[in-house]
Amino acid sequence: MKRLLMAAGLGLLSGLLCLGWGWRQWTGPGPGATGNETAVRIRIPSGMTLAAAADTLAARGLLRDRRVLLAGARLTGRDRELRAGLYELAYGQSPRDLLNDLTTGLSVQVVVTIPEGLDSQETAAVVAVALGLAEDRFLVVADSLARLAARRDTLLGSVEAWASHDSLLAAESAASGIRTFHWSEGLLAPDTYHFAEGSEAAVVAEVLLATQLNRLQQAVAAGRSGVNGGLTPLELLTLASLVEAEALRDEERGLIAAVYTNRLGKKWRLEADPTVAFVLGKKGQRLYFRDLKVDSRYNTYRFKGLPSGPIGAPGLASLQAAAQPDPACEAMYFVSDGAGGHVFSRTAREHEAAVARYRESRARQRRAGAR
Repeated sequence: MKRLLMAAGLGLLSGLLCLGWGWRQWTGPGPGATGNETAVRIRIPSGMTLAAAADTLAARGLLRDRRVLLAGARLTGRDRELRAGLYELAYGQSPRDLLNDLTTGLSVQVVVTIPEGLDSQETAAVVAVALGLAEDRFLVVADSLARLAARRDTLLGSVEAWASHDSLLAAESAASGIRTFHWSEGLLAPDTYHFAEGSEAAVVAEVLLATQLNRLQQAVAAGRSGVNGGLTPLELLTLASLVEAEALRDEERGLIAAVYTNRLGKKWRLEADPTVAFVLGKKGQRLYFRDLKVDSRYNTYRFKGLPSGPIGAPGLASLQAAAQPDPACEAMYFVSDGAGGHVFSRTAREHEAAVARYRESRARQRRAGAR
């Protein structure tokens, strides 16, 4: 009996020693840096197994024994929780801490800045460069999410209008031969974002979309009792996109929104150059008289009212201006003043004089440049 108890005690002691050794291996510091670097960046691609990741960590000098990390992962039930991304891992981290980083998604953050006024295709290009996503794939996902959100949140006012808009976008895309018209147009919020490296297209698109929908909801609420309170959310977003395309100074946004609102009230054509430039893919380029004849509902020189949808993603300031135009502005026209702003006019005669002054100013600048 005494021998049996002694053997049991030795077995227990041995087990405790093994457990202690295992715990120290699991929680104790890993290998230190061999050079000047204190950390190393490790990319975990989508679909990579934990075993392959452990091999990579060992090869980069972060693990003494890959089996410790794999055994710890199995015992804690995290052997299938590896997340893709780019990770900055410090030398000296324990296998437990390394596993925690790789399974909680604490990857390196990528800063993505989307300026105001970009259309969906331009936004997709920015996202693609920053995060390595395919532009076409991102747009397909963004359009799908935006289409569902538009119906869910009744952005067009009714299900019938939603279906009609769906058909219109398809028809415009087929007739254009130049651009595809997207459900996500105007709904990918301009801002500076921080995404985990390796983020999926759906994650990025959802964040941009949710941000803009929240801003739009606020603008709709703010303008509900004003002159533009009768616009649907998509119409308000569309008006804001025109303001964004025209305004160079923040203090003019409310005035530009007022001019367009005044024209809508009198059932005039808006005659907004950026809508034509959008249809023809000539953003920032000179337009000619022949361009103003393009047969598209986005051509505000041919068709009255707002274009069929946004022509870019407005920022918060333009959304607020569209919701609450300057109530004191009675202007029906505006033209560049040649100095980064605009001249606003009530009558056609005043506007023609302002246009003449602008053209003369440009002519003087050209003559000065030719000398």
